[in-house]
Amino acid sequence: MQYKVDGRGEIVADMTMEKDLEETVIEREEKVRNSKKLQQINLFSKQVVDKMVKEGVPPSPSNFLVYFEKYLEEKAPAQKDAIQSVLELESSEDTQREYLYKIDAYLKQNDEKTKTLLNNVNTLYSKASKIINYIKVKGLELAKNPTKSSITTFDTKISQALSSLEKQQKEIKDDYLSIATLMKNFSKESIFDKKYEVYNKKYFFDMLSSELENMKNFTYKNSVIAFCVKKKVLNDVKLQSDRDIISRTIAKMILERSRRSDILSHYEDGVFLLMLKHTDFSQAQKAVDSIKNYVSFANFIIDGKQIQPKIDTFITEIKEEQSIDEIVGSSIEGLLNG
Repeated sequence: MQYKVDGRGEIVADMTMEKDLEETVIEREEKVRNSKKLQQINLFSKQVVDKMVKEGVPPSPSNFLVYFEKYLEEKAPAQKDAIQSVLELESSEDTQREYLYKIDAYLKQNDEKTKTLLNNVNTLYSKASKIINYIKVKGLELAKNPTKSSITTFDTKISQALSSLEKQQKEIKDDYLSIATLMKNFSKESIFDKKYEVYNKKYFFDMLSSELENMKNFTYKNSVIAFCVKKKVLNDVKLQSDRDIISRTIAKMILERSRRSDILSHYEDGVFLLMLKHTDFSQAQKAVDSIKNYVSFANFIIDGKQIQPKIDTFITEIKEEQSIDEIVGSSIEGLLNG
């Protein structure tokens, strides 16, 4: 133990060296733990690649991610937690899904601002039209009792003003139509459902089309889970806005539980589609069981009444010979008629 003299001239224990030694020991132990975790993840990664090669799936980055997450679920809890703790060091902000969400959400916000701007331009266009008509009427009134010089001067100025306003009016109208067309095109290309904060139907169809092409070249299975909050639950809620909150919250909960390779989208009217890559029917059923268990912990208090949501689900194992309409149609029909 070392000692030092404090500001009052008293001798006190100097714990600096002991603390430094303690921190050094802790850091060393932490490095050992991290080293063991890295060894685990390195070994597991090799096992994942071996399984992909064995099953005839090319070890591309996207396929590796799917298989990595898929087989991680089969590991013992201790090993699974150790590997996940390493993965959590990666910033989730850099994942493709969240990146696309943020970009698309940002564009949606600008879309709202552009709409406001267009409304203002439309108002300005309307006022300009009224001014033109007003000047024309005033010109006729002055023409009834004017002097020759005043008529000439007034006529010249009015002609100049009308010419300028009509030119601006046409420019505003052309700009309005151009921006409106751009907005319409942007909406068609959007991949984000702003209301439910997940992917939209168009993006899901695009990804499903891509997977169908992949399935023709490689032998693996994909599944789709259609789900929605039970009608009985939603019928107990008066306001549509509250129903939307329940459906959106459940969708976000499921998104949190899904793998990064899964695609969750809103189909329509509170019905959602979740595509699970490299997942057969039995594996999808396990995912459904896990989702339902997770959702069972959710509770909502609406108008002083406790609402415990439950969901309906339907699983479709994708066949490569099926069309997108057949896959989605059977999923929605099975969900709504099940």
